[in-house]
Amino acid sequence: MTATIAQSSHAADEALAELLFSPEGLADPFSRYHRIREAAPVHRSTLGSWVLTRHDDVDEFLRDKHVDKNVYTWMGGRFSGQWEQHHALRKLAANMLWANPPDHTRLRGIVNRAFTLKRVREHRALIERRFDSLMRPLEESGGGDICNDVFFPLAFSVVAGLIGVPEEDAPRLREWIRDFQRVFEVGMTASELRTANEAARSLDDYFGELVRARQRERGDDLLSALIDTSDEGSRLLFDELVQMCHMIIAAGSETTTFFLTNGVHQFITHPDQADLVRADLSLLSGAIDEVLRYAPAAHMIPRTTTSPVDVGGVTIPENARVMVMIAAANRDPARFPDPDRFDVTRTGTALLSYGLGTHFCLGWRLANLQAEVVFSALLTRYADLTLAEPPRPRTRVAFPQVENLRIRFRLS
Repeated sequence: MTATIAQSSHAADEALAELLFSPEGLADPFSRYHRIREAAPVHRSTLGSWVLTRHDDVDEFLRDKHVDKNVYTWMGGRFSGQWEQHHALRKLAANMLWANPPDHTRLRGIVNRAFTLKRVREHRALIERRFDSLMRPLEESGGGDICNDVFFPLAFSVVAGLIGVPEEDAPRLREWIRDFQRVFEVGMTASELRTANEAARSLDDYFGELVRARQRERGDDLLSALIDTSDEGSRLLFDELVQMCHMIIAAGSETTTFFLTNGVHQFITHPDQADLVRADLSLLSGAIDEVLRYAPAAHMIPRTTTSPVDVGGVTIPENARVMVMIAAANRDPARFPDPDRFDVTRTGTALLSYGLGTHFCLGWRLANLQAEVVFSALLTRYADLTLAEPPRPRTRVAFPQVENLRIRFRLS
């Protein structure tokens, strides 16, 4: 029995190593997810982190009251134990994404007021106008890079309008955000960390100036509202406001860009599924869920444990680092029949792509609204959607997306 367990763990570690460190694994993560799940779905890797790949295990684990996001546990032993010397890692630790109750409850309670269903729905007309404007140059030329020329400026403009950030600042903010996001990767190099540190300082300086400006003079934006809002008498501190601006802009622009890009990519590569939605727009909601399942923006999310947690017949100890493989869980054949098939008619999905529990994504409604507007317009307004060239992959593990999506089409 012990030898069998050791062999299974070795097979899972081998697939994980390919996933993290080989060009082949980065290009094809899903076959590695299947191998890890089949060999040892709950196991402690040679990296010291536990790895979860089954849907029901991930679902159960994320809902457990003994699961949190302790940055000190997650960073323990990394960077020679000196991680707090790095500006980017200190900034990561200060973000609401790494906060736990009661701090997380207080912060989320304040920000939640900006993402009510009513407020989100008020953005539909803005999203429609902005999308139409961004698509006109592509319509005139018969195609273009819809990822960078349409989806990023669309997603950015939506959250920039929320915070009160000028749209002309999008290019430099995007560069800093992408450099900073390297901190989410397991295999970050020393050079990437230096770049992330520089980006973190630039982002803090930028949003610090923005917060000071709004403190002096309020505007008609979320940042001004956040400055004036209190939760049981508690207001957001200056540093909390700075980190909140960064989180909303980064999460609302980059991940939504990936979401929209992935959706169009799947509709183009699965034209039969696109035709189904085109013929019956009542399938659109299910198609959005299928895009999130089949090609989520984030493939892995980090968690830690405050006490031993039993998952899938295995006990994960207290103070453990856990790599929760969302993308692997979304392709679990025990939960999704024929999981590697993109199927817009799939029913009974249990999405994990926005997370679960305390850290469930704040902006999911706004992201889904943009997908609803974009996918319905693209499928009904344009015909003969094709790829102009293969998309350029982004060699990441946590966010392994594409850098561009050049398409061709004609008006219907």
